[in-house]
Amino acid sequence: MKRLILALLAAGTVVTANAQEPRSILLYGNVGVQQQRMPSLQKNTNWNATPGVGYQFNHNWTVGGNISWAQDAVKSSTGSKVTDNMYRAGAFVRYSQYIRKSEIFFWFAQYEFAYAGGYRTNDGNPATNKHNGIHTNLFPALGINVGRGIALNFSVGGVEYSTDKADGATYSDNRFGFTFGNQMNFGISKNFNVGHKMHAHHEPGDEVHSRKIDRMEDEDDAAPKPKKKQRSRDEDE
Repeated sequence: MKRLILALLAAGTVVTANAQEPRSILLYGNVGVQQQRMPSLQKNTNWNATPGVGYQFNHNWTVGGNISWAQDAVKSSTGSKVTDNMYRAGAFVRYSQYIRKSEIFFWFAQYEFAYAGGYRTNDGNPATNKHNGIHTNLFPALGINVGRGIALNFSVGGVEYSTDKADGATYSDNRFGFTFGNQMNFGISKNFNVGHKMHAHHEPGDEVHSRKIDRMEDEDDAAPKPKKKQRSRDEDE
């Protein structure tokens, strides 16, 4: 594991196109898996997957949409299995920032708002406990550029709110909670440039500065050059 981490960091030091390139398409995917075996031989398995796509219009801000699918399965000691299936589809906005002046490590905060629903299955029987509502969450994450616009992402939870209504129910179930430290997600993202040539190194605002410098150079070239002052005959004499 140590060798893998060192290899990823070494790859990041020779990156030629980082994962925060403005005017680029962002593709990402997060997965999370948790398994727990109880003393009664009951086994709980939870997993989730969230692919998304967005447009990064400057060095910091990205907007887009994502979908999510998750399962919470409980298998008893007798072999019977009950599975809660959950899905979401919605939009997200992400703010990214490099850590100090590094072009390898960065952090980002992502806010999501989605339509959510789900149902329960039991050993192949028809689905029951159908429900739907909305879900919103905000979470921070750490990213590591590993080369060619590819980054690894890690998060350990955040804060979320959801409202859920079962079919036939007259009321909604509202939940608000903190998940920091209660879950761990691993993801990978890839930026595809669509606006301009990618540069090896840049800082936020570099493009604006370069345009100003180019404009000043053009103005200097176009401006008439002052003529040399001729010495008067009186001075010569």
